[in-house]
Amino acid sequence: MAHPRLRDVVEVEHGLEVDVRVSTISPRRVKVPFGFRPSTCPVRVWRAWTGAAGLSDLDSFALRALHPRWHTVTDAGLSPEAIGDVTTRLTGRAELPVRHTGHSARRAGNDRKTIAKQGGWVSNNGVMGATSRAPRAGRRTP
Repeated sequence: MAHPRLRDVVEVEHGLEVDVRVSTISPRRVKVPFGFRPSTCPVRVWRAWTGAAGLSDLDSFALRALHPRWHTVTDAGLSPEAIGDVTTRLTGRAELPVRHTGHSARRAGNDRKTIAKQGGWVSNNGVMGATSRAPRAGRRTP
């Protein structure tokens, strides 16, 4: 989910509840608990980010880009690639025992069914790990 809005992240008693949309008609609410280590606690990080960035408009992007020169918070949301880059850099800085990326679960040996369940995807939809696709009947291929 590359472009969550501020309204998609709600603080609840035991942490956060994040609306991770699979589609406009298929909401998926994910509970994010407090972390054990303050340096990696997602709830504490969320609070620090929203406070430091001065985020209050519920329709604005929750995750924002920084201006490349001035390092000020922009109104633009982060791209999927940027989120992956940030995740990789921050897990390295947090000195976690593994290097997390957008494909960490697959490299860790988890099967497609497990990854699909965590991601909220249908395990046989052809999206995960598909490298080629047969053309549909009646369509020309280049």
